[in-house]
Amino acid sequence: MSEDGSDPDRDEAVTPQAGVLGNLPRSRPTVRSPRRAAAEPESAPVAKVSPTAEGPDPERERASSSAELEALARGGLAIAGGAATFGLRIAGRAAAAVRATVERG
Repeated sequence: MSEDGSDPDRDEAVTPQAGVLGNLPRSRPTVRSPRRAAAEPESAPVAKVSPTAEGPDPERERASSSAELEALARGGLAIAGGAATFGLRIAGRAAAAVRATVERG
């Protein structure tokens, strides 16, 4: 134990080990780099207009409708796959019943 009352072995055990990239900070610095601050153009504040005043965004509507269409197509494929599986099971059972009948007779 040291004079200040802390155990150096215990302090080392509490601190996490260095990762692959070393001891990196857990958060980004709050001070902006002078080079980045100088490179940023100073612009006048732009008044934000609500999207409802302009109307819906056509690109967003297209993306939304294509996503809905894709989801509908996936659902249709799942249903068709299930129906095909069910049909094959029934056909297999029917073939087995016919074979069993022919072998008996």
